[in-house]
Amino acid sequence: MKEEVEALLFSSPEPIDVREIAKILRARVEDVEKAVNELIKDYEGRSTALEIVKLGNKVLMRVKPKYQHLVSGERDLDKSTLRTLAIIAANQPIELSKLAKMRGNRCYEHVKKLEELGLVKSERKGRTKVLTTTEAFVKYFGLNVSSVEEIKDVLRKRLESLNL
Repeated sequence: MKEEVEALLFSSPEPIDVREIAKILRARVEDVEKAVNELIKDYEGRSTALEIVKLGNKVLMRVKPKYQHLVSGERDLDKSTLRTLAIIAANQPIELSKLAKMRGNRCYEHVKKLEELGLVKSERKGRTKVLTTTEAFVKYFGLNVSSVEEIKDVLRKRLESLNL
């Protein structure tokens, strides 16, 4: 089953839900999750530019962040959603209502996708939500940080190096 799961991940341009993989393979979700975890360990144990990442219930095969610059046009997130994520990361914790003022109504769609991928989490605060990044965000971008302040610091330094 590992090879079948690997083939599906390789051919999918988007993260794919474990339940969807199970449905396609006519297998139990538990068996697919086991195969995914084994694949993750396999890829971590070999010298390769590829990795398999779990994002909530979804799984993605991708080029490791340190090799991403070599692959043109290869992106899991469209530019607009990526910009929304950057604003969340740089200003976290940020209220969804404030984000909407900065990014417009499409940000609700972006936040939904980012939450589905497990890159962002939200907590209710009155009539709005407060958004922050997750451990999956740190892993997704290959950051070696453990706190919100370190994430902000890394982003600030990267922006400075780009003269933005």
